Amino acid sequence: MIRIVKVSDARTVDRQLAGLPEGMSFFTPIINHEAKEALEAGGEVFVSEVSDGEKNGLLIYDNYEATGTIFTRSREAFDRFYEMKPSSYIFSELDVPDRTRESWNIWQLDVDKTPFEHRFKHRVTMDDNPGEIERFMAISQPETNPKWVSVALKSGDRCFVVKISDRIVGMAWMSIVGGTARSHGLYTNLKFRRTGITTDIFYARLIYLKSMHVHTLINEIAESNVASSNHAKNVGEKVVGRMFLYTTPESESPA
Repeated sequence: MIRIVKVSDARTVDRQLAGLPEGMSFFTPIINHEAKEALEAGGEVFVSEVSDGEKNGLLIYDNYEATGTIFTRSREAFDRFYEMKPSSYIFSELDVPDRTRESWNIWQLDVDKTPFEHRFKHRVTMDDNPGEIERFMAISQPETNPKWVSVALKSGDRCFVVKISDRIVGMAWMSIVGGTARSHGLYTNLKFRRTGITTDIFYARLIYLKSMHVHTLINEIAESNVASSNHAKNVGEKVVGRMFLYTTPESESPA
């Protein structure tokens, strides 16, 4: 029997997530960080427990984006979380063949072993202006929870940007916890693609990671995204695992 416990306060995340199985996910080093940000941005966090109180799963969910991630090795825990969130996009490293899913690869970079040989074409800076970032993301990634930007900046996430005529044209986010970083939210304005912005942002982040003594960079890329996969391969990243994007059925209850 699975019991679902809701985590309602970001201040209790470390305590309530303690005891989750070791090695449950490639993202284990940053799970607590992600859970705290989700709660502070208005999202939800749930932990699954078996009858003796042993934790065996976690769901981090953003209500605005109707998107979440299930971390578990248990099919029973997966099903409970999956059924809780109809009409949603759900990521998980657990492969459930009988549910429709899209395959994503988990890429990893050994920062210490990555050589630096790059000549920049654009100036890359770290931006901490919430309003400026929110305006760019509202156009480029309108599905993003608008509350998340301020929360992410406050919690220490880094936003790297390239500007042309004082306007952001390229952006990438990075979360850092200890010796591990996660890259996400990469986007370049359509008019400025194939101009080296993505590569410049990557090497700017690499410089920063080396200066902060961060050893590992991870990110996830859909297998269908050939351009991003090729970029990851070209800069030395390697596929270390897979995850899947599931679409939950629509709710049978009336709105």
